[in-house]
Amino acid sequence: MGAAVTLAAAGSAVVWVAPVSGSSGGGTVTLTVGVTQDVDSPNVTVGYTVAAYELWNLQYATLTDKAADDFATIPGLASTWDASDDGLTYTYHLREGLKWSDGQPLTAEDVAWTVNTSRDQEWYNHSSVTANLDAVALDDVTVQITSAVPDPKLPTMDVYILPKHIWEGPAADDVTAFDALDGVGSGPFTLKEWKPGQEWTMVANPNYWQGQPKIDQVVFRVYTEGGAMVTALEKGELDAANDIPAELFADLGTQPNIVTVAGAQGGFTELAMNGMAGGIGDGHPALLDLNVRHAVAMAIDRQQLFDRVALGIGLPLTVLGVSPDQEWLPEIPDAEKLGYDPEAAKALLEDNGYKDTDGDGIREMPGGGEPLVFRYAERSEGTQGAAIRELITGWLKEVGIGTEVSVYDDTQLGDIIYAGTYDLFVWGWTPFVDPDPMLSYFTCDQVTYDADEAGYNDANWCSPEYDALYVQQNQELDHAKRVELVHEMIRMFNTQSTYVVLYHDADTQAYRTDRFTGWLQQPKGTGPVIFSNSSPTYFNLTPIESSGSDDGGLGTGALIAIIAGAVVLVGLIVFFAMRSRSSREDRE
Repeated sequence: MGAAVTLAAAGSAVVWVAPVSGSSGGGTVTLTVGVTQDVDSPNVTVGYTVAAYELWNLQYATLTDKAADDFATIPGLASTWDASDDGLTYTYHLREGLKWSDGQPLTAEDVAWTVNTSRDQEWYNHSSVTANLDAVALDDVTVQITSAVPDPKLPTMDVYILPKHIWEGPAADDVTAFDALDGVGSGPFTLKEWKPGQEWTMVANPNYWQGQPKIDQVVFRVYTEGGAMVTALEKGELDAANDIPAELFADLGTQPNIVTVAGAQGGFTELAMNGMAGGIGDGHPALLDLNVRHAVAMAIDRQQLFDRVALGIGLPLTVLGVSPDQEWLPEIPDAEKLGYDPEAAKALLEDNGYKDTDGDGIREMPGGGEPLVFRYAERSEGTQGAAIRELITGWLKEVGIGTEVSVYDDTQLGDIIYAGTYDLFVWGWTPFVDPDPMLSYFTCDQVTYDADEAGYNDANWCSPEYDALYVQQNQELDHAKRVELVHEMIRMFNTQSTYVVLYHDADTQAYRTDRFTGWLQQPKGTGPVIFSNSSPTYFNLTPIESSGSDDGGLGTGALIAIIAGAVVLVGLIVFFAMRSRSSREDRE
């Protein structure tokens, strides 16, 4: 990456950015990653975007970790653990000498506090794991965790452990209001700065238990347009990029020094409908009718979406994804499938009283009431929102359903969903390895009844039968039986048209090979290299040493000359800018 001089404004600080990627000249080694989604919050109790999870993966280590190759449970902060005879209690032995990035000791008390507080306060990103757990610090390096019920997830403990000395104050008051910009963590990198809508920077943690990373900092740069991000990668302004537009993906893989990856980890894109299961909001009353939801599902040509929008990258699966492991995905019987059939959709609406009584092409509620015009919330972040919306709204119109489209960024869309002031939206999920967290999002407990205590159930759907099955799978130790329970839950979810799952995404990514070595796919051979379940790539990367002369590289003398020239240039710019400012002030 070449040297650059930036003048923010007259009288402002002038920053010279040194060559940083793969440099051996003693400068800061920086990995720069392009993204199309910003962090919604650094706070692990309220954030929900994939970008936020990447930040947390780097900042907060977990008690047990996941192997890069196959997600196997491996030691993390805990080096070993022991199980009781009844399988309800696990004793974890922490590594000696653990420290937080600010130098404070990381002890079993931090673990016990995180587990117990997340359980009591029902932190959304922890509670599916910790809801039935109780943790006790036996000493500084030993924590005992006991489950009140059989737990098939144990001994895996993959919740983010937080620094008690930082979080205890906010957690005692209002943990959701904490800005979490402290940058104290135990992972390989910790947050240095976040500029919403622009970028966030993470710096190497010298106290990381595996040792200090070979990279000094990681900068995640936010792009509002995928094509611009790809151009930046091709020019060498980025070292890697996530969410490559499908139409640019194939050609990018032919470029020199660039490798493309279509990683599979169970993520999917869905059309959600506001089921209004007693939660807050004002969804269209027609969506309470299962016949209408079925008609919407049958109006959408999901294969065409996969072919035309995803360009065949990913998997044309139409069931809820709950894990990267497809073992958890059921076969849907033909009688339960809701494939593309617009004529059947029209007949279903017509037979249930949804008729176009005024001839404007839009059906009304039975009896000639409110028109079937649904508010469609389009997501601006990402690369496929507009293309999906164009097709779906056209297909809905063909069966007599109108739409009113509004466009939101991810934070705005989250607010709309929490408030329940939508009818339809398209977004996606990336599940954890164990299916339990994803399944938990659609329980009645996760329906939002108060905007200040928003839940994850973004379809506002509630089923006591589903909830009962959730509890069963949550405590079933027989793996085969648990798989059957999960299959039953997903089939129920499908027949209720809670979501119209459009397809399972591929994580379209690319990275340069001339800057760093050590890129890891998780899982091996099929997964992404970044934005994966535990994001092991960053710590594994090693800068490629530059000779200073090959491939147009700059030697030390050239760099000194550039620096000197930049300093002179900056001085002149600042001098003339100050003179100009003084003259203006004199005139005023």
